[in-house]
Amino acid sequence: MSNNTYVGRHRPATKPTRGRQFLVPLALVSSTVAGGLVVRDAGASPLSAEAAAMKNVSNSVAGLGLVADVDAIAAASADRGNLRASRDGVRAEAALGLAASSAAEAGAEAADAALERLAAEKAAAKKAAAEKAAAAKKKAEVERKRRLALAQRWIMPFHGYTLTSGYGWRWGRMHPAQDLAAPTGTPVYALSSGTVLFSGWSNEGYGYMVKIRHWDGTVSWYAHNSRLVVSIGEQVSPGQQVAYSGNTGNSTGPHLHLEIHPAGGAAVPPRSWLAARGIYL
Repeated sequence: MSNNTYVGRHRPATKPTRGRQFLVPLALVSSTVAGGLVVRDAGASPLSAEAAAMKNVSNSVAGLGLVADVDAIAAASADRGNLRASRDGVRAEAALGLAASSAAEAGAEAADAALERLAAEKAAAKKAAAEKAAAAKKKAEVERKRRLALAQRWIMPFHGYTLTSGYGWRWGRMHPAQDLAAPTGTPVYALSSGTVLFSGWSNEGYGYMVKIRHWDGTVSWYAHNSRLVVSIGEQVSPGQQVAYSGNTGNSTGPHLHLEIHPAGGAAVPPRSWLAARGIYL
């Protein structure tokens, strides 16, 4: 009894049946493309990942007797392009972020440098102002000392004179002055700066007389004048004219009667006192 069932090592080749044609779904194309299948032809060069995937889809479709939907494949390619564009956009945004961050850091560094420069300029200006103030103060002090030295210098009170009666006993009484004989009208000068204590006629025999209290407390007397040119309370400077010499009061001839009273006390020899201050009669 014959058995129609074939028993052997190999099944007989079956003729492939022509099946129905199907459109390849987009998901299948995407999955195949995403899978990154690579097909190499004999003797052909390696294909790119995308080309290999597309060829794999084509072979799969041909083997199944399917017809690929070109639009679906194009859409899948477009999606992939969009994906790449998205990645490129992200990269661009990241680059922009880095650039912005670098710019911000550069701006902060520039701001810090500007602040440091401003602080340095302020410090320099403050130092310059302090130095200028110190220089001005020093200059003012030098000027003050110069003026003080000028105000406190001692001056020869009379010129063109002849020494006559000096300090000491004369005619049985004390002569507390130094007489300097000169023509009437010879100018009489203040020994130094001070204040006029008296300017007028003396009832004690001195005629027209001037008394000046100087800056160190010394009082100088100028007697027997013909005319006075200062008033009580007036401030005088060294060498300022205070009178004209004469022969008024108890006098035997035109001359200047000069007395020196340190601290307003008793009279002392004028010549030695003036010599100690660089004035030599």
